[in-house]
Amino acid sequence: MTAESLSKAQSLTVFQSAYQQITAAAKTVGEKIFEEWRVYEKLLIHDYMDHKLFFARLLQEITHRFQRPIRILDLGCGDLTPMLPLLQALPLSRYVGIDESEGALVIAAELLAALNLPGELINGDLVQELETLTETFDLVVASFSLHHLVDPAEKLRCLQAIKSHLVDDGMFAMIDVYCAEQEPRSDYLERWIAHADKRYEALQTEEKQLLFDHVRARDYPLSEVHWQSLAEQAGLPHCEVIIRDHVPLNGLTIFSTT
Repeated sequence: MTAESLSKAQSLTVFQSAYQQITAAAKTVGEKIFEEWRVYEKLLIHDYMDHKLFFARLLQEITHRFQRPIRILDLGCGDLTPMLPLLQALPLSRYVGIDESEGALVIAAELLAALNLPGELINGDLVQELETLTETFDLVVASFSLHHLVDPAEKLRCLQAIKSHLVDDGMFAMIDVYCAEQEPRSDYLERWIAHADKRYEALQTEEKQLLFDHVRARDYPLSEVHWQSLAEQAGLPHCEVIIRDHVPLNGLTIFSTT
């Protein structure tokens, strides 16, 4: 696949083919060595969080912006399942993934090896590892990870570190949950859980409870406007919401210096 701009139909075709291959691989490896990842696998396999939609649209943005092999930094890469179709479709110079879950990175390493993709995986705290890196990247991606940073000051610190690792024409792509403007966290949690309880039909009752407990403990989303304000403070003044889901809860936003 060259770095030419892809149509929406072409992007989705790439994703449909790749997902059939890698979700089966992730499920086999994950159940063998990381049982706790099973619920997350189900979310990916059933595409409950619209990963296919967001990553297909991101692929279009990347191929439109870059006509060269690119270097990618992936913050909160998990088991790599959502990202792999994109890595397969792009001319890739280097890939670095960071995640705090050692078990998820075992799955990621298996998938990188199986597909013969160049990459480095780092196990550790997302912000701390980000601040120790010395490389620059064309693209930094954070997929459903930055809402786990508890307070806005920590999110700002992360954005400042991201900006320091971008080349001049680079971009930061964030796929994540958003609360409504002025929406209290308690109201967001109630709205998110009500939506998931209705939509996530493949999850068993105990799996839903595990997921909901995780969300209550670790979800600290901001509104799109709040993220934009923090990005401006971090030196990423150009912000565009590329696409949202229909709820709306999730969205893809691109930040850059130019």
